[in-house]
Amino acid sequence: MTDSSSRPTTVYGRPVATDGVPNLYEGTAVAPWTPPAPGIDNLGITSVDTFAVPGVGEYTVDFSGYVRVVRSEPTSEEWSSAEVYTNLIEMKMVGECAELGRITVTLNPDCLSTGQIRTPFDPYAGEGPAAKACRMAVGAIFDMPKLGLRLANKEPIILTIDDVRQIPPAGSPGKGQIYRMLPLHDIQRLDDSPVAYVTSLRFTMGGYTTVEAMAAR
Repeated sequence: MTDSSSRPTTVYGRPVATDGVPNLYEGTAVAPWTPPAPGIDNLGITSVDTFAVPGVGEYTVDFSGYVRVVRSEPTSEEWSSAEVYTNLIEMKMVGECAELGRITVTLNPDCLSTGQIRTPFDPYAGEGPAAKACRMAVGAIFDMPKLGLRLANKEPIILTIDDVRQIPPAGSPGKGQIYRMLPLHDIQRLDDSPVAYVTSLRFTMGGYTTVEAMAAR
């Protein structure tokens, strides 16, 4: 646990303990339709983000990197009724384009990025296993040194994955639920007007990765 001086000041949902939770890397078996024991999933991730920077332009950037996600104990051993809570504990994604230069995306340490995996409320669901839905509210920092910008989102980025048939949902495509534009603020002047926006975000959660691959990012 962290001391009070380093705890996030913004908490988007339910905290999940990391003490004693095993780290899971490449080679970990995943069973479909089965609520897993708690774990820290070390996963690859890719995304395609579009940024609008007033006075500069709108640009689409391909990112790749990794995330580390801690999962809670499932609330049930039955897939249909089990809920799992998640926290993002580390993220690093890197992308580049000629106009914006190299962009590095990491977690904002002032935010606790949280989520939940559960079966959606669906009165029309048929018999048999029902796919789950995953959502996560994320606070991030976008480093754009070419433009001299270090940006943060004050509104959470809501990442969603539908049709989840295994936990973690490795290999599943997801979407950032952004209504037209998500404001990004200069991290040194968060109360000023936004200086850039994310206008689109689509990602794919990769499979388990290795310590070496993560260190090479």
